[in-house]
Amino acid sequence: MIEFIGTDLDGTLLNSYSRISSKNVQAIRDAVNSGITFAICSGRTLHSVNKFFENDLKIPGYRVVLNGAVVVDPNGERIVDQPLSHDIVDEILKRTEFNNFKVVLDGLNDVHIFDPRHSFTTYFEGMSRHHIKANSISDLIKLNDSKDFDVYKVCFSCEPKKLHELQKRLESLTSLPITISRSGSYYFEINGQDITKLSALQRISEISKIPMKNFMCFGDYGNDLNMVKEAGYGVAMENAIDSVKDVAWKITGNNNHDGVAKMVQRVLNKEFE
Repeated sequence: MIEFIGTDLDGTLLNSYSRISSKNVQAIRDAVNSGITFAICSGRTLHSVNKFFENDLKIPGYRVVLNGAVVVDPNGERIVDQPLSHDIVDEILKRTEFNNFKVVLDGLNDVHIFDPRHSFTTYFEGMSRHHIKANSISDLIKLNDSKDFDVYKVCFSCEPKKLHELQKRLESLTSLPITISRSGSYYFEINGQDITKLSALQRISEISKIPMKNFMCFGDYGNDLNMVKEAGYGVAMENAIDSVKDVAWKITGNNNHDGVAKMVQRVLNKEFE
């Protein structure tokens, strides 16, 4: 019996224009109205995820953000809060020379971006009051030195021709107590040790008393793989990478053709009782 639905955002619930389709919105509202517990499970910040709840979905639900480093329950209580230690962030930024790559420090709501190509965008959003330009890696190191700013996630991205170089640099960090995941072809994310979307969902399962075998989770990329694999009903998008499809219980339509809504409707039609 499916009692919980959790979905990734980019490449999953969102289409290529970073919007939730009307069919996806309605299907999720119908699921919640039927008594199913809902969560967005994203690498994005809390501010970014909150916007989709407030402006689009307009329903209660869990916010699993920053790849599980923070979880906020439907009542607004923070039930997981696991920033990286300042020492670890300092080690990441100082140990390897990253001046040729885009480097992003994610706080709870604000994102600080160093981009040597001067496009100053993240992979999903442009600049705003929550997306702040850094002029150098030194700026990011100074920000991390401030005890007023907690870093929950360090991200690296590059242009295609530098992918191998970036991967080799990241390999040099694997001895640190961190979790490295991949959320795009050229985008890598670092969280604290054992911090994943799956670990966040396991915490929700513990609190809600809903067993993981009754969870349906949707995803498309590397940072979704474990939650898709371990949920009772793990669903890969048609546009998902092969490794996610390989561990999924089922594959649904792609993110531009209401893949989430199609599977949720099957749940509401009680196809999987």
